[in-house]
Amino acid sequence: MLAMRAHLSGGKISSAVWFILLHSSLFGLALSIADILFNFYLVSLGYTVATAGLFSTIGRAAGMLMGIPLGIMIDRIGAQRSLLIGVAIYGLGWAILLQFTSLWIMIPIQFLIGAAFILTSTAVTPLLAGVTNEAQRATIFGWNASATMAVGLGGSVLGGVLPSLAAGMIEVGPQDTAAYRMALMVVVGLCVIAMLPILSRMQPVAHERPHGAAPLPTSRLPMARLGRFSIAGLLLGMGGGAFLPFQNLFFRDVFLLSDVAVGLVLAWGAMGMGVGGMLGGPMAGWLGLQRAATITRMGAVFSMLLMLTPSLIIASIGFFWRGLSIAASYPLNDALIMRATPLRQRGIAASMMSVFWSGGWAAAAWTSGVVLEHWGFTPVIIFAAVAYFGSALAIATLRGVEG
Repeated sequence: MLAMRAHLSGGKISSAVWFILLHSSLFGLALSIADILFNFYLVSLGYTVATAGLFSTIGRAAGMLMGIPLGIMIDRIGAQRSLLIGVAIYGLGWAILLQFTSLWIMIPIQFLIGAAFILTSTAVTPLLAGVTNEAQRATIFGWNASATMAVGLGGSVLGGVLPSLAAGMIEVGPQDTAAYRMALMVVVGLCVIAMLPILSRMQPVAHERPHGAAPLPTSRLPMARLGRFSIAGLLLGMGGGAFLPFQNLFFRDVFLLSDVAVGLVLAWGAMGMGVGGMLGGPMAGWLGLQRAATITRMGAVFSMLLMLTPSLIIASIGFFWRGLSIAASYPLNDALIMRATPLRQRGIAASMMSVFWSGGWAAAAWTSGVVLEHWGFTPVIIFAAVAYFGSALAIATLRGVEG
């Protein structure tokens, strides 16, 4: 990718962009391993699917409660420093969490991990916006999404294999708690490595907009306007929170797959996300940011409905297409909002999007954990499809955001 796309229509890509993309790849690898293994780890401790939903809710609730203060912090101390702090706390949180098995101790640690995740995912948006110009932004935001998600292809496969490797090293069963704990410690190591590319100082680009573009907004936007920008994220979080915390359990329980096979299916979905992130920029150039974001978000609706079928092949196609649609749409929506937001409010705007997304995720994950125990996956999948439809509609009805 470096050789092929060293330049975009907006000029040469800053070296800082490549360092951020490398960081996103490493951190995305850590996230994908944690995603596939943590539910299995909880089950090995004797907890239920409702507990898995509770932990997902706690992580997102942390983002919902801490998002605004963290956004203010990003605007005050800078996005790069905030990103480093977030990654460090995320890795440290996992190292501590894996030392305990009591829910009363694990819950506050999970809250800390959730806050660190939201700080990390929020800070990278204004940081990337600052080192790219308007002509580059949609494409590079898509590349960053791909960098984070495409490594999930390897991370999901690796996550499926790691417990077996760990089990062989410590001579326990591959579904033993000790095997999962040892495998999850890889997340901590990856967080340390992910900090290295973002240690050097990153200079902002000299020109915010290309010649002929509308001027960058300078007047502060009211909080109500920033809140309206975030409605699509709220509904996106609800769609994701309803299903994604249980995606590994869905394929293991509904289709009776092994942990390794589940890892392969999740890797297939991650490949879709990687492809989707690369498609967003070209689609924005063809259709415009807002229309491209709306159409790609709508694709997730039909993808979720495919997962209602009893066929593993069709469900896997839907899973792949859901990942592609979401990964193509959300960087475009982020770029759309960054375009409409003054520089001095980008941290708070990104944090509000994260807060709304986290709130939607938290509510949906907790509710879905309860629903799953009584009615299975069908109502959860239908709800996710409806939420994605509402999210697409929220993007389509935004006013005054296209340049």
